[in-house]
Amino acid sequence: MANSRIRIKRRIRFCPKCGNLMLIKFGLYTCRMCGFTLGVDNNEDFLDYLRNLILREREKEKDKVRKEVFRGEVLNVSGNLATIETFDINNFIEGDTVAIVQDSHIEPIGVVIIEGSREFTINLFSQAYLNDGEVLDFCKGEVLIGYDLQINLIDRIKKGDLSIKERKVIELVFKHSNLGSIRKVKIFNIKDVKEEFILDEYQIEAVESILGLKDGELLLIVGPPGTGKTRVIAKAALELANSGEKVLITSHTNRAVDNAIELLPLDITLRIGRPEKITPKVRKYLLSYKAKTALGKKLEKIDSEIEKLKNNLVESLKILKDYKEYGLYGKVENIRRRIFFLKAILRKKYLERNEMLRNESNKIVEEAKIIGSTLIKSQLPPLSTTRFNTVLLDESSQASVTLALLGMLKGDKWVLIGDHRQLLPIFKTIKDDNYELIEKLSSFTSLKKKYSKRVLWLKKHYRSNPDIIGFSRKYIYEEDIVPADSCKSIKLEIEPIKYAEYIDPEKPVVFIHINGRCEMTKDKSRINMAEVEVVNNIVDILKACGVESSRIGIISPYRAQIAEIRRRIDDKELEIGTVDSFQGREKDVIIFSVTATGNLKFVVNPNRLNVAFTRARKKLIVLGNIYSILSFGDSLLLKFLEYVDARNGIYNWIQRKWISLKILTKN
Repeated sequence: MANSRIRIKRRIRFCPKCGNLMLIKFGLYTCRMCGFTLGVDNNEDFLDYLRNLILREREKEKDKVRKEVFRGEVLNVSGNLATIETFDINNFIEGDTVAIVQDSHIEPIGVVIIEGSREFTINLFSQAYLNDGEVLDFCKGEVLIGYDLQINLIDRIKKGDLSIKERKVIELVFKHSNLGSIRKVKIFNIKDVKEEFILDEYQIEAVESILGLKDGELLLIVGPPGTGKTRVIAKAALELANSGEKVLITSHTNRAVDNAIELLPLDITLRIGRPEKITPKVRKYLLSYKAKTALGKKLEKIDSEIEKLKNNLVESLKILKDYKEYGLYGKVENIRRRIFFLKAILRKKYLERNEMLRNESNKIVEEAKIIGSTLIKSQLPPLSTTRFNTVLLDESSQASVTLALLGMLKGDKWVLIGDHRQLLPIFKTIKDDNYELIEKLSSFTSLKKKYSKRVLWLKKHYRSNPDIIGFSRKYIYEEDIVPADSCKSIKLEIEPIKYAEYIDPEKPVVFIHINGRCEMTKDKSRINMAEVEVVNNIVDILKACGVESSRIGIISPYRAQIAEIRRRIDDKELEIGTVDSFQGREKDVIIFSVTATGNLKFVVNPNRLNVAFTRARKKLIVLGNIYSILSFGDSLLLKFLEYVDARNGIYNWIQRKWISLKILTKN
């Protein structure tokens, strides 16, 4: 009876935002009035919540996946490899996850390892999925397999179906392990992997601490913008590889992986992924590229033989059709025998080629000392059975707990590099302002709170002009980062124009005031046509001054605004995107369109603004309505206005002159 009363008491809680009663929903306390959610301490409840959350997210994505379905015939299944011919032009490329579509069910079955104009070969998750001669509907299923892997992991955790090594990772993440103090192994070469820069004291400390990790230990590195986290990852990976370790560099984004991989020696480094998702510089690291290069003429010969057989088969099928049409039934049986014979030879050749590719690919994976892949790809062929000594997980703030675990389970010791003051995990079914819940769901922020003694900071900033990074330094990082002396020389190399003073290189940070409440709502997003016009004008001026399109970035928090700007500015070299798409990116000039003039709640999220403002190296131009920002009340955007005003950087677009915030507010 006493236990029952204790249980009931634990489940009564009141919302800290609106004061109403909170109830348990999906394992977390949820306010029935405002929807605000708090975490519970019980890991079983939290796992239940995670599972339900991932299922809801998967349902949101499923309809998108179903829009592109392709029909194909299974030509050959040999072991865990299958070759499929599409009835139209092949839309699958190397690295794609292939799924079967049956009624309302979509089930991922394997990963493409080689592509052709009409066919592709996949590494199957299970041989039982396909049979020779089957005609099926296929679609791309990478997004879905990511959710499925996480759900499967949660189910395994709940059942206790884990190896000893996996259990250590799970206990580290969901419980608490006594990790002790950080150890270091001294490095004598303190230059980066390209021998171009000398590492600073914070970068050296991070690398030496990574090298000092023992099995079962975790290290967390806070890497604010421009502090050289990629340089640290590459240096640590190379040092670990030279000491005989096998290293996984992973992230939820391809770009983060590529940034580190492209710095490393080609002969010991391998990249797993889709060519179209990988930067051109890194494609020579790809498994398919290396396998085809290694096999050389052997592969060319068998591919040529397969192509001839296919042409003969197509011709024979055409002849069969003609014989039937003209009633030449006496010749039908002979041509059918020929078709049967050609198909048998073709299957044999596919088997031979697939075995050749499989053996060479396995050899390359086994011999590679450093491998880069996304978190999802780390769990799929050809890495599904590969183990690593150390896992280096970049951009981990934006990876959810279960997504990060997909990569962590691959190794014996773990380094998570992230920034709790940049974007956290994004969920379509969770409101953006539910910050406490999202922090709990972020792998980096949750572990940072739990293992505060295992946290190191990279503190010297190298990317931006001091005035640009100065705002985040003061209001986001509380003086924990310092711009290097070299930042003072980072300025636009253009001559100022009299009628466009706002691009003056001596004013690295500018706020352009655009009067009038001009925002419109479209598809639950927002558009501000006045700001679109100004963005277009500024881009034209920058180009006229010699700033290349590839050096300019345009950001808005709203997808509708981005779509409208893209419609107006037809320039493929100029990058235009939401804040979320720009994390990890940098440009010489960033133009940020606030867009909203009414409710600024979504815009003023500190993490989102921090990402937007720290993408600029030489010039940051922010467009918005000062009166809207002032009327919204105290916010980080208001602090930014005051910061720019102190540097005489507020420009009135209509009046075409510099203005003071004090004078403007008096009027």
